Amino acid sequence: MQDTLNKLCSRDLCTGCFACKQVCAKGAIHIKEENGFLYPEIDDSICVDCGLCSKVCPVLNVKQESADKKEKDSVCYAIWNNNQKDRISSSSGGVFSVLANETIKDGGIVYGAAWDKDMQLRHVGVDDLDNLDILRRSKYVQSNTEDIYKEVKQHLKTERKVLFCGTSCQIAGLLSFLGHKEYPNLITVGVVCHGVPSQKSFDKYIREIEEERKVRIYDCNFRSKDKGWRTGLNLLVYAKDAKNKDVVINRITANNSYFNAFLKFYFLRESCYNCPFKGVKQVYEADIMLSDFWSLWSTIPMGKVDYGKGVSAVVSNTEKGQRFLEQCSGAMTVMERPYSEYASNSGLRRARKPKNNDAAFEYLQSHSWKETQAKFFPLSLGDKMPIYTRMLLGENKSILIKKFIKRVLHR
Repeated sequence: MQDTLNKLCSRDLCTGCFACKQVCAKGAIHIKEENGFLYPEIDDSICVDCGLCSKVCPVLNVKQESADKKEKDSVCYAIWNNNQKDRISSSSGGVFSVLANETIKDGGIVYGAAWDKDMQLRHVGVDDLDNLDILRRSKYVQSNTEDIYKEVKQHLKTERKVLFCGTSCQIAGLLSFLGHKEYPNLITVGVVCHGVPSQKSFDKYIREIEEERKVRIYDCNFRSKDKGWRTGLNLLVYAKDAKNKDVVINRITANNSYFNAFLKFYFLRESCYNCPFKGVKQVYEADIMLSDFWSLWSTIPMGKVDYGKGVSAVVSNTEKGQRFLEQCSGAMTVMERPYSEYASNSGLRRARKPKNNDAAFEYLQSHSWKETQAKFFPLSLGDKMPIYTRMLLGENKSILIKKFIKRVLHR
């Protein structure tokens, strides 16, 4: 770290929330790209040594709380949206859509990650129900929050209701930027994060698809439910061909090198491997935490319709968050569950950096994604078979076959 009054956290810990840049009244902090990720840098010729950048950094001022204590205090729910259309168009149970709908109907604005016209992922505000869809669904790229906290603060000052959705580090950055002041009109929703790849890595991946298929990509769905909620990470890419006709390209996990790298923790931001918001001691910044309730099916038998369309795990960390969930409960099916079921989610723990990550990243700079996967993280036939089986038979049949095989083996 820089040994000055104005210091930024070290590169290996910087989450790229840009609270430091947004708090600097002199514009002394600029953004620089390094290994595909964006980092803040101080321009000493402009800096006036006010110290605000170090005071606002959520990493330098992290407040840790015992995870064991928090788990005993937390309430966990399995929830899904009663609106089947919204539920299907979401990555898990569609809870975000309910919270966002309620906010907008109350005259508020909702912030989340959306693709721009150039397929760059940025945090934006939406206050129209017709445009809410751009914020739905998981997007496995780091979104840019470069100036968004200032915009949020302006809305809060006018007492407009704001729902802000992001990763824990993005929410920590927002709350730190706001000086941890309690705003009754702010609800923060955290998404349980596996880690974030860079925009540059994703750009390279979609460019390779464009060159291969002779198309121009304008949208994508990282988590299609065409075959059910748990059929794997099924990427649908929406594009235009040379005649400007719509083309939909399906990249299932078995032939999706970007997803396979992500699942094995390759090419994530360095801070994801050292995340101060995970581990033995965790920071619970958000009013409400959302994730997929992957472990629920093995504990509670669920009908084909309900299970296959997705179920969200929801944890309320504050009284404000709990009240808002209760306010929205009429639009959702809610089941209270023990925290231990939710705690099995691997996203609650830090990403594990592969030993050959740096070498693989260097190789990727001059080789294709397909070549990089073949050399550093290949998929075996044993890896591919369950994926093809789920895609061929669908989610529910695959689960029944898996249970049948287990019974036979344990006779």
